[in-house]
Amino acid sequence: MSEPPLRGLRVVDLSDDKGALCGKIFADLGADVIKLEPRDGASTRRIPPFLDDSPGPDSSLYFLAYEAGKRSATIDLERTEARKLLRALAAKSDFLIESFSPGYMDALGLGFEQLAALNPRLIYVSITPFGDLGPGRNYQSADIVVWAAGGAMYMMGEPGRAPLQMSLPQAGILAGTEATVAALLAYHARAADGLGQRVVVNMQACVAWMLMNEQAMPVFHGAHLERSGRRYQFGFINRRLLFRCADGFVSALVIGGPLGAPSTRALIEWMAEKGSASGWMVSVDWSAWVPGYFMEATDDELARVAELEDSIERFFMGMTKQEIYAEGVKRRILLAPVYNVAEIAADEQLEARQFFAKVVNGVLNRTLVLPGPFARFSLTPLDPAARPPTLGEHNAQIYGELLGLNAAEIARLRARKAI
Repeated sequence: MSEPPLRGLRVVDLSDDKGALCGKIFADLGADVIKLEPRDGASTRRIPPFLDDSPGPDSSLYFLAYEAGKRSATIDLERTEARKLLRALAAKSDFLIESFSPGYMDALGLGFEQLAALNPRLIYVSITPFGDLGPGRNYQSADIVVWAAGGAMYMMGEPGRAPLQMSLPQAGILAGTEATVAALLAYHARAADGLGQRVVVNMQACVAWMLMNEQAMPVFHGAHLERSGRRYQFGFINRRLLFRCADGFVSALVIGGPLGAPSTRALIEWMAEKGSASGWMVSVDWSAWVPGYFMEATDDELARVAELEDSIERFFMGMTKQEIYAEGVKRRILLAPVYNVAEIAADEQLEARQFFAKVVNGVLNRTLVLPGPFARFSLTPLDPAARPPTLGEHNAQIYGELLGLNAAEIARLRARKAI
C-alpha cells in the first residue's frame, strides 16, 4: 500500500485559529506540519470550551481537534535569532502558513519575496480577514466580524429580529479549507515549473462564496431572501422546514411539483394509514399543487399549507426522530433527524465509516475520541489520528535534528528567549 499523498512534504504553520484547519488537513494528508508557537503558546490553546471545564495549555477542545498530528516548536519572531531560525526552516520547507496582519511578516524580513529568495519552491499561504489590498487590508477582526462582513450573519435567525451568529466559529473554518485547496493548487503548478508562489486567502470572500446560492435566488424568485428561522423561502411564501417530534426536531421538505411530489405523496400516505391526513391531502394532485411558487398564493392555499404543516407536526410528535427517520428511509421521504452532538457521536453511519478515532493522550492520561479522516483514498491512506503536541514538545527535534543545532546552542536560544 502506498504512503499518504503528502508524505515527505514539510509545512511551517504560524497561523492562529484562522489557519488551524489548513495545517490539520496537511497533517492528515501525511505532511510534516511544524506548529511554530509563541513562547506562551498558540492562541488556539486558549479557545474554550476546555476538557473537564479545566483551562490549560493542553485542554482546549479546539486545540485538541485542530492542532492534532502536528509537531510543536516555540519561537519569538520579534527576536533576531528567532527570525534566523525561521529562515532556516523556510529554506527546508514546502509550505508556510501565516495569518498575521498584512505587512507584519515583510517588516520582519520574513515576507514571501524575502523567503522565496532563500527557497524558490516555497508556497507561502497568507490567511487574512479582508485580503492584502484595498481599504480593509489592515482591519482587525474576530471570527464574528468576518462572518457578518461576508453576509452570512444576515441570513441567520428569525424573521423580524436581529441577525445571529452561528454557535460555532465558521469564517476561520471556511478560510482554512479554502487555503488548503489553494495551496495544493499552487503545489500542482510547482510540479510543472518548480516555482512556489504566494497564496492570499480573504476570509470575507470565503464567507461570501458560501452564499452564492443565496445571491442567485433573486434571479429566480424576484425577491431577496430574508431570515426565515425554522422556515425556508419557497417562491412567494415561507414553508416550514423543521418539525417538532417526541425527542427533538426533524427536517422535512414538503412541497409539490415534479421533484417534491413523490416524497410528499409518500408522507401523506403514511399519515393516512394512521388517520392523520385530511381528505384533500390524499386526493390532491401533488405533482401539480405548488401554491406560491410561480405567483402569490391565495388565502385558501395559504390556509391549506398551514393545515398541512400543522398536521405533519402533530403526526411527528407521536414518534422519536429515529423512528421517523427509519420509516422515512423505507418510504423514500425527504426528511432527516436534526442531531445534537451526542447523537452525532453515536451515529451508525459515521461509525460504519470509522469517522471517529480513539487517540491515546498520555499527557492528559486518557483516551480521546477525535474526528478521523475527512476522506478515504483507495491507494494512498491518510495518516491515523494523532494527539496534538504539548507546547515546544519538538524543539529538540526541529532545531536540533532538522536545523543541526547542538544542545548548548538550543539552551542558549532558550535562555535568550528566542525559543
